Amino acid sequence: MNAQKPFSVMLSQAVGSSYFRIGHDHWHIEELLSLQHLLLLTAPTIKEGLLWWSKSVSLYDRSIYVEPASRYDSLSLHFKSRTNTELPLWVHYLTQDLLEHVSSFTHLTHTWLQTPSQRNYLIRNEYGKSLQLHFDHQEIQVSATPDAKLFSLAKQFFLLLQHVRIEKEDLVSRLKKRIHDNISSPLRLSDLAVDLGLSPRTLQRRLQEKQINFTTLVDDEKKATALRLLADTQLSVSNIANQLGYDDPSNFHRAFRKWYPFTPQMYREQCRTNRTNRTNRTVQQENPIRLHYATAVIESSAAKQGQSGRVWIEVNNIAFEKKVAVECEDRDGVWRRYPAFFDYFLADGIELWSTANLPVANPLRFRLCYEVDGNQFIDDNLQHNYVVNEPILLGHPIVVVPTLVVVPEMEGVRVVIELACRLPDTEIIHCHIDGQENNRWAMTKTNQNRQFSSWSLSTYLTERPKKCHFELISQQGEHQRCDNYQHDYLFLSPLS
Repeated sequence: MNAQKPFSVMLSQAVGSSYFRIGHDHWHIEELLSLQHLLLLTAPTIKEGLLWWSKSVSLYDRSIYVEPASRYDSLSLHFKSRTNTELPLWVHYLTQDLLEHVSSFTHLTHTWLQTPSQRNYLIRNEYGKSLQLHFDHQEIQVSATPDAKLFSLAKQFFLLLQHVRIEKEDLVSRLKKRIHDNISSPLRLSDLAVDLGLSPRTLQRRLQEKQINFTTLVDDEKKATALRLLADTQLSVSNIANQLGYDDPSNFHRAFRKWYPFTPQMYREQCRTNRTNRTNRTVQQENPIRLHYATAVIESSAAKQGQSGRVWIEVNNIAFEKKVAVECEDRDGVWRRYPAFFDYFLADGIELWSTANLPVANPLRFRLCYEVDGNQFIDDNLQHNYVVNEPILLGHPIVVVPTLVVVPEMEGVRVVIELACRLPDTEIIHCHIDGQENNRWAMTKTNQNRQFSSWSLSTYLTERPKKCHFELISQQGEHQRCDNYQHDYLFLSPLS
C-alpha cells in the first residue's frame, strides 16, 4: 500500500465511498474502522476479538462475509463473496490492516507465504475468489488491552448496525461534495477524478453511464450556492461572484441570466419582499411542497425497461435555506434521493423547482422531500407514492406548460408550445402572445385520456415573443377557471 496516503483514504477509494448511510445515520469509514479495532483490541482474548472483527467485515458490503474455522491448534478466517465473484481489493486492504494490528501485540512473526504447503498466514486460491487467514493458537493468546465495558459497548453498536440497511455514498454524491468544497476554484474533471481515486477517463465513463454531464453538475452547484447567498446573506453581488469562482462580477451576472429570466438583484429583492410579507415559515403549513408535474420518457434501448424522468415541484418559503429532493426507484430497484433545483418564481412566496433527468425504473415511482431548519416533510401521495404511467403526470395545477420554446426560422422565429389541462370539458384553448388581441391562436388538441387533455401550437412570428397566457373555454362556451399562480408564461431565449 502507498505509504503517502492514510489507510482510511486508500480503503475509501477501494470501497468506493467515504461515507455509509446506515439506517438514518451517516458513518464515515474511519468510524467503521474504529469500531472494528475496538472489537479486536478490547476482547477478553485475541481469538474472540478476531471472531467479532470477522463479523464486522459485512458493514462495508453485505455480500462479503467471513467463515471462521477453529481447530485445537489454529483458527482460520475464510473470506467469501455471496455473489461468487472475485473478492474486491478492499478485502485485501482490511486483512493487511488486521495482521498489522495483531502483529503489534502478539508473537505473530511469520511473513505472508503464497505456498499452502508451508505454515502461513495467508492462503489465496488461483482465481482470487477466496482468501484465508490462518493463525496458530500458540501465537494469538495475547490480547492488547482487554476492556469488558468497551468490548460490550462495541458489540452492541455492531449488532445494532448489523440489522439495518447499509447504503454507500455513490460516486455522484462524492463528486458533488468535491465540487461544493472547491466551488471558488477552477473546477476540472481531471483534478476531481484524481481526488476521488479514479482516472479522468474512468470518471467520465461512469458519468456517461448515468447520463450525467460534469459541466451541468458544476452549474447546478453554482446556481444553488448563488441563490442561497443572495437570499440569506447580505454579501454583495461582487463578493458572491468571487465566492463562486468568477473573476469579473459581469461574468457571474451573464451566467445568472442564462440560468434564470431575472437578475441576481431582482431575485434578492423578491426574497426580501416575501420575507417581509411572511411572518412564519411555511414548514408549519400542511403542504409546504406540492407536485407540479412529472414526465417520463421510455428510452429507445428499452430491453431493460429503462426510462428517464423529471419532476417539477411547487415549493413555499422562498427566503430560507432549504433542501428539496425527489426519492425515486432506480433501474436496479433501489430507492435513491436526487436533489431538485430552483427554476423560477410562480408567485410571491412560491417557487418552482425541478430535478435533472433521472435514470429511473419503468414506471417512474417517486416521492417529494423537503427539509428546512432541521424539519423534514415528505409527500408520498398518501403512502401510495407518485406513479407516472403516462408521458406526463399532472400534480396540483389545472394547466401545465411543459414546452414553451422559440426557434430561429428565416427572418423570424417559430414558437412551439405544448400544454396539458386537467379540466375534462375544455373545448377550446386560445394562446395570447404579448397581450395583443391580434396575437391570438387556437391550440390543437392532440390527445385525451381520463386524467388530462394535451394541446399544442406551432406558429411563425416575425418578432421574438416575450410572454403568453391561455384562455380556456368549455363546451358550453364559458370561460373556465385556471388556478395557475402565474398569469403569464415567459419565453426562454431562442434555441439556436
